[in-house]
Amino acid sequence: MKHIFIVNPKAGKADASQYFVPALIEKIAPLKLDYAVEITNHPGHATEITKHYAMTRDPVRFYACGGDGTLNEVFTGAYRYPQAEVACVPLGSGNDFLRNFGAAEDFLRIEENVAGSAIPIDLMLVDEKEISASICSMGLDAAVAYGIPKYRRIPLCGGTMAYNISIVEQICRPIGCPMTVTVDGKKFVGTYLMTAVANGMTYGGGYKAAPRARMDDGLLDVLLIKKISRLRIAGVVGKYQAGRHFEGDEIIPSLRDVITFARGREITIQPQRPEIANIDGECGPRASLRVQVLPLAGRFVLPAHLAAARA
Repeated sequence: MKHIFIVNPKAGKADASQYFVPALIEKIAPLKLDYAVEITNHPGHATEITKHYAMTRDPVRFYACGGDGTLNEVFTGAYRYPQAEVACVPLGSGNDFLRNFGAAEDFLRIEENVAGSAIPIDLMLVDEKEISASICSMGLDAAVAYGIPKYRRIPLCGGTMAYNISIVEQICRPIGCPMTVTVDGKKFVGTYLMTAVANGMTYGGGYKAAPRARMDDGLLDVLLIKKISRLRIAGVVGKYQAGRHFEGDEIIPSLRDVITFARGREITIQPQRPEIANIDGECGPRASLRVQVLPLAGRFVLPAHLAAARA
């Protein structure tokens, strides 16, 4: 098997090509791998690199060395090729995808990743052309994520803190948007603060939006949060962050007037006006969003100790 390490130099707070790549090569050398190190230099480059190697149809393992955006790009390039596996070395500040399997620290040891095993996971197809692994959303949460980059490189302002600062900024602006959300043909119409479509449990640096989501059940968890007063937002967001808005598989009674929960395989979000959408942390304005589950379309590598614990 060939091992391809795809490094995003802009992930995290420092240039990974300067501090990470030399250490990576030093760790790889004793392992006697057939490997290559590729450094990305523009958006979408990780997808291009992944496709270039995957198209040979030879067994290959890609290591996304970056944040959730880098991992997203690697999955996008790899998912059509059954012989391609995707591993992750977290260099970003959020690393929300990995929280579905363990802590970011569990994925830092190169030797553990090399010795690890791939498991099948669901992915999401977005607007017929993009791949998402964790969570897609539209509304306040996406606008918050859109504002995070300007705070992320401030000293001591990591993933969750940058997220919290961006929340404060956004709730000082007009909030809520009329939307029609369709889940497997069933329509929900209202003015929503935000709508999230979840394959995984967390986003935004650890906000546990969908604590019951599973990455291998062929279903997507949908959360619709109605427009509420700014006074109430803090209490709702606090529970939403901790995953305490659920009781078993249902929304807790005190929030059922605010949060609607559904599960489905195909979801369409149609806002009355263009809204900021979030696709695994990559954000921008969109007129609508269509998300479909791709059952067991990805092969994700668990480090050796996590794979052994799962067996």
